[in-house]
Amino acid sequence: MTDTSSSISDLIDISEDGTAFYEEAAQKVKDKKVSALFAKLAKAKSELAAELSGEVKPAPKAKAKKTTAKKPASALGELSKVYAGMRKQWPESPAERFTRMAEIEGQLQTTFQKVVLDREHSFVVRVLAKQYVSKAEVLNKELRACQRNA
Repeated sequence: MTDTSSSISDLIDISEDGTAFYEEAAQKVKDKKVSALFAKLAKAKSELAAELSGEVKPAPKAKAKKTTAKKPASALGELSKVYAGMRKQWPESPAERFTRMAEIEGQLQTTFQKVVLDREHSFVVRVLAKQYVSKAEVLNKELRACQRNA
């Protein structure tokens, strides 16, 4: 099993965390364009999590074993912690906020690109990951534009 195979469920969890984060962020910001961007990010992550959840069937025995050795999940777990940390401590500086968001989204995009290339995944999972990467590229460009303007 490859690193990405063992972490799809973690990616679903992180996508759900990202959905909650961006929904909350959309409510916090006053700029309507930024709020709309955050809503788009939340929607893309929500759709991804729902679609991947329909394709991934957890194996009860394998899941119990994974809790003892979670090397791939630890890197992904750090991404999830970043969302939680930003929700708790919303950076006052928009520039810092956008920088941290761009870093998170860049790491996730790279991870999903690895899923696309990993032939151990079903064709459907790889297509869903590719569709998300395409959406994420556009949204991340908008996020970086906000970062430059902040």
